Amino acid sequence: MQKRAIILLLAVMIMGGALSACGGNNNNSSNNTAASPTPTATATAPAEESPSESPDSQPSEETSATPAESPSPSASPDPSPSASAEPSKKPAPSKEPAASAKPSEPAKKPAVTPSPSAKPSATPKPTPAPTPKPTVKPSPSPSTEAAASDVIDAMLKAVEQPALIAMTADDVKNMYGIDTSTLADYSVRMPLMNVKTNEIAVFKVKKEKDIDAVKKGMVSRAEAVQKQFESYLPDQYENAKNYKIVVQGNYVLFVISESADDLVKAFKAAVKK
Repeated sequence: MQKRAIILLLAVMIMGGALSACGGNNNNSSNNTAASPTPTATATAPAEESPSESPDSQPSEETSATPAESPSPSASPDPSPSASAEPSKKPAPSKEPAASAKPSEPAKKPAVTPSPSAKPSATPKPTPAPTPKPTVKPSPSPSTEAAASDVIDAMLKAVEQPALIAMTADDVKNMYGIDTSTLADYSVRMPLMNVKTNEIAVFKVKKEKDIDAVKKGMVSRAEAVQKQFESYLPDQYENAKNYKIVVQGNYVLFVISESADDLVKAFKAAVKK
């Protein structure tokens, strides 16, 4: 507003100056015409044209031009706010920080990694596997069963007996009448001298069903010894009558002795070993 007022004052001042100049020119022209009528005729013509054109056109153009241009500054402030409005919208990129949430996601992923901790729980499985293997090894226990001859040796160590010798396979067949093919092992000891009836026999059968056949062969052997000493040595005849037959597992014992009971105990102890 102040600028417009100043422009208007300047315009008025210019108009006033122009009008005063026109008035001075008219006075000079009148004086010149009175002094020299012939030359003024030529000068008056241009004098009349110049004042009419210059004062009217120049002030009007300046006044009209200046006010028309004056609003332009007022218009300039208008675009400035519009420009300021645009930067105000630009702060919208402040939404971009929302991307900060993305890094938070990888932070969650490591939380899933502890899941492999369950895998080490599958490793202890191989440890029980070796344990059953040694349990299978004790299976050779049957091979640890005492041999028939070892059983008799253990019995003779526990209970003293007169001198004895081992029977041959043929003697066993002839004197006991037992089929040796049904036996897994056997050993028979008979007296070294014919004045004694002491005898020890241990038979180990392959199958339990053959035990009865072995026992029958022992009974027949006891009867043969009794007949041999019935009229020869009565005390040995009585000893032969007190024979013992004992079954312990697959082992069958036949014994003729004054200390038969003690020999039976030693037999059972030797077989259990």
